[in-house]
Formats: sequence, C-alpha cells, structure tokens
Amino acid sequence: MLKSSAHRGIAEDDPRNRCVIAFFRPKDVTVERAREALASAMPRASPSEIESRISELMARMADKPPKPPPALSQPLEAVDDPVYGLNAHPDIISRLWKLDEMLPQRCRWVFWGRPSLVHPNAGVVFAVAIGTIGLVMRLPPSILREAASEEVPVMISGNPGQTFDIGPAGAEWRFVRRRNSEIDWCRAAYDFVAAVPD
Repeated sequence: MLKSSAHRGIAEDDPRNRCVIAFFRPKDVTVERAREALASAMPRASPSEIESRISELMARMADKPPKPPPALSQPLEAVDDPVYGLNAHPDIISRLWKLDEMLPQRCRWVFWGRPSLVHPNAGVVFAVAIGTIGLVMRLPPSILREAASEEVPVMISGNPGQTFDIGPAGAEWRFVRRRNSEIDWCRAAYDFVAAVPD
C-alpha cells in the first residue's frame, strides 16, 4: 500500500520534541568527550592507551576536518546512502521501515542523521533506530503501565562496561525489547503523538 501525504518534518518548537532533540543532537568532538567515550568503550584500556588514541584522533581531525553534522530534520530522499549512511545497522533500519508500513501514514524521516518515525502532521518524533543497539520509542503511559520493565527498559547494556540510557530523551522513551509487540506499540506511539497536548 503506497501512502502519500505531505510530511511537515520535525516540529522543532513542539515541547514534546525538546528533550529528544537535545538528546540526539550531534556532540562536538573534544578531548574530554573523546576521553569519556573511549573509557566507556575500552574499560580494560590503560589511561596511557586512551590518551594515545585521543592524540591519534585529534591529529586525524586536524589533518582532515570532519564533515558537518547532519541536519535536524530531512526527508529520507535527501540522504546520499539510505542503507549505510544513517548511523544504524541495515537490519535495524529495515525493522523500523517495516513498522512504518503498518501505520496509516508514511512517517519515515531522518532525525539528526538517524532513521526515525516522525508523525507527518504533528511533527513529533516517536521512534528512532540507534546503531546496532536497536529501536527506541515514545510509548504512551498505558503501555508503560502494562509492559514488564525488561520489555521496555530505560537503560540497556552493550559491550562490557557500556550502558545506554534513553532516559534523558524524555519520560516516555524506552528501548523496545519485545519484538512481537512492537507493531502494536508503534501504532500506539503514532496515535499518542497525533493527539494535541493539553
């Protein structure tokens, strides 16, 4: 079923987007941020190993400045490589687009360079694919009350020493761990953001 409608993009001024926009906003690469990221990614590395990696990174950046950060909001069609250029594993992107196919309107969008679902009329982000980690969704209170905490965690663990916390994105945001419920949950998230806030 081909769904067509004009998509307004991300409503930057909608208060429901404030925390999620800040959470996913690309961070400048600084020595302090590099140190924090490397210490988290390499918990067994010595301080001298980490400092050596930071020096290498800063030297590479001085030789070849990084490309500018991605746009806050853009249609999928504007991305050069919609499979490998979206900061998420292709399998996770495919999973998100399959969820989009079950919705009443096309919601595929690119949010800070990440594949996302954004309500086309409200402009509110309600699902984002993250790297190799999986999907996060803005779930309505009814689902958060009914689902077991392990099915919709705020934090998950990755490699040894790595923890991913979606909490700063907002109280409704959760990692989705129960695949057999994600179609229903995605539709509930779509309906949740479509409602005009009080």
